[in-house]
Amino acid sequence: MGKTKVQKIGFLVGIVAMLVIGFMPTPEGLSLVGQRVLAVTVLMVVFWITEAMPIPFTALLPIFLFPVMQITGSKGQNDITLFAHYAYSTCYLLVGVGFLSGAMVKHGLHKRIALGIVSKVGKKPTTLILGFIIAVGFVSMWMSNTTATVMMLPVALAISSTLGDNAAGLKKAMVLAIPYAATIGGMATVIGTTTNPTGIGLIRETIGIDIDFLDWMKIGLPFTVILIPFFWLYMVKFFKVDKMPPTDISIARRQYEELGPMNKGEKWVAAIFVLCVILWVTRSLVWGDWFPYATDETIAMFGAILVMIAPMDYKKGEYVCDWKTGFNDIPWNAVILLGGSMVMGNAFRDAGCAEWIANMLSGLAGMNSILIVILVGIVTAVLTELTTNAVVVAAFIPVLAGVGEAIGVSPFAMMIACMLACNFAFMLPPGTPPNAIAYGSGEIELKDMLKCGLGLKLIALIIFPIVLYFITMGIFGVGTV
Repeated sequence: MGKTKVQKIGFLVGIVAMLVIGFMPTPEGLSLVGQRVLAVTVLMVVFWITEAMPIPFTALLPIFLFPVMQITGSKGQNDITLFAHYAYSTCYLLVGVGFLSGAMVKHGLHKRIALGIVSKVGKKPTTLILGFIIAVGFVSMWMSNTTATVMMLPVALAISSTLGDNAAGLKKAMVLAIPYAATIGGMATVIGTTTNPTGIGLIRETIGIDIDFLDWMKIGLPFTVILIPFFWLYMVKFFKVDKMPPTDISIARRQYEELGPMNKGEKWVAAIFVLCVILWVTRSLVWGDWFPYATDETIAMFGAILVMIAPMDYKKGEYVCDWKTGFNDIPWNAVILLGGSMVMGNAFRDAGCAEWIANMLSGLAGMNSILIVILVGIVTAVLTELTTNAVVVAAFIPVLAGVGEAIGVSPFAMMIACMLACNFAFMLPPGTPPNAIAYGSGEIELKDMLKCGLGLKLIALIIFPIVLYFITMGIFGVGTV
């Protein structure tokens, strides 16, 4: 079924579902306002999953529907907040990081880092694959995984063009390693993917657990570090790369050498970015008590200010980052989606929808908590192949908060399972933009992505509950208090 047909069907299904839920007799235990919120939520989820409307535009629908359906109004009737959530604090983390990323791309620092790693890994095919994984994974920790993929894919294609017909497996492994590494690397930090700030904001609002930059690194970084070796070994064995002769990586080395010494812009961006990372990591450990109102967003905007005022040529009025570059690099789609998901999530909770659903699922109480968390991960991992992972997080986390409390399972564990598993979109091109970019190169077939992605998805699903319970909540104690 074509995408356009799915969108048309999704549009009709969403409208009909909203009308049916909105006008049917109010279910027992749910208020009239709750019923209307549930109707809008179902409409938005259907629209998001089928992309009946552009995803960010769907996130703006509450601005029209909430007042019209008397869910809320400009003065906040029924205690359902609307407009304030579109300016949610985490949105400005994305804004600040957009300026930092824009400066990094403008001066080519990200390319120097990635090419530097790849050019030094050696000629063995196995270490070449590892070099691409580490390079793309590291860059994706600090900027858009789509940008990292677009940057490194031409390097992989250039190297693969020098290989003979007998190295088809190596070519496919290099091409697929890039989008997969971009996704896995992006899970390590708050700013690595758009799903992380979305989920973190919803967790803060629904169950009151505040996850700062360092806390998320305790969650995401161990998972990334543990998964990468398994990912590498799997790719090497799956494509039989370990049985291939040495390869020529002179192209990567030549491109790295052509960059020359670091220019002034790169040095400024590197210094500012390292400063921001240090401030993010040390805020809760060292200086946070001195500036109690400073947040991760404060640091991101501080970094944005620095790249806007750091001079390249002060006399000519040239600075490390200009307004157009920084503004264009802000992921505005993600900012709007985050705002819309916060509106929906808070309304879902405040109107009693989450509690109502939780009461209906109370029969699950007594089931093994680890099994339920794994089940959440599996369901999320399947859905994320069909729709944008940020949408899965926005739709599921508000529900998981109430369900977890009702059945006696840690809501935090269920939410983090959802956030991690929504990134396991390895099987289909629409799963993530990096997947689509790699598939569009023409170097791989759909069956390659399906078979390879399925194995990687299973590996990730086995690893995530171990990391969650024994490292995140065990060693680090994140989410246990």
